[in-house]
Amino acid sequence: MITKAERLLNLMAMLLDASRPVTAKEIHRTIPGYGHDDYNSFKRMFERDKEHLREMGIPLEMNPLDAWEEEEGYTIPKDRYYLPPLQLDEEEAAALWLAAGLVRQQEPGTARSALMKLSEDIPVSAEEGHSWVSADLGLTAPALPRVYEGVSERRTLTFAYKGKQETKKRTVDPYGLVHRAGSWYLVGRDHSSDEHRSFRLDRIKGEVRFADSRKSGPQFDVPEGFDPRAALDAPPFVQGENVGTAKVRFDPETAWWVERSTPWLQLDFKSDGSATATTPVTDEQGFTSWVLGFGEGAEVLSPPSLRTAVRSRLEEMCGRVS
Repeated sequence: MITKAERLLNLMAMLLDASRPVTAKEIHRTIPGYGHDDYNSFKRMFERDKEHLREMGIPLEMNPLDAWEEEEGYTIPKDRYYLPPLQLDEEEAAALWLAAGLVRQQEPGTARSALMKLSEDIPVSAEEGHSWVSADLGLTAPALPRVYEGVSERRTLTFAYKGKQETKKRTVDPYGLVHRAGSWYLVGRDHSSDEHRSFRLDRIKGEVRFADSRKSGPQFDVPEGFDPRAALDAPPFVQGENVGTAKVRFDPETAWWVERSTPWLQLDFKSDGSATATTPVTDEQGFTSWVLGFGEGAEVLSPPSLRTAVRSRLEEMCGRVS
């Protein structure tokens, strides 16, 4: 099955290689993925593809095929599509060589090839990199292309995901992609729990599919102000339906660390260096474990029910130790 990305790439390659404008009928006959017997179905798909290319900044134009302008075809002007030759000075070439060495790639030779096309002065050793300080961009994750397509087009995805205990089928509205420590994470709304969840792409098993391949166009709206990075950092007890709000106080020795390690939490600092914060709570046990992780540095101020839950967990832990 030809994906939309493959179809668009084939279309661009055809138009860039053609010596004259190409008619819609020629595109219909030639490009894989446009094999509709119904020409009207092809036209609707082609119109969407043209709009998508133009949104990407591809200069797709219509030009006459003859002097009488009786028939028109499509073309991508090479002078508007391709970048002009880059004239790199020594400092710019050195910066590119260093950047290429700081990124781990599946095929290191591709970095050297690309750099030599930009400047013959770049050392051939650029492909060796600096493994002790290099960054792994996680570009080899098989699920990355389709997940990126789902995020950019706002189309619901389905896939098998390996959790801590078992592999389950997931249906997710993909809100965003976040790269963290060499791994890619999909952040979005999980249909089974109706909550925001994050999924590490290297734990996705098998093929990622569109939930409804018959429909095109956006299938959901990303919540206004949604930040995938903050959602990835936030624990599960703040990601679902809010069942309560807790107020927590952190002592001065703990508050500074909370500020740096918990970006999703808004702290109100006091003159003595302590801080208070409020957070939604959807999972009492998860919240209790999180607070106790700060030891004596955190105190639940409200509501009374959560103070009682934390105290009960402490008493239970002390009883086990004794």
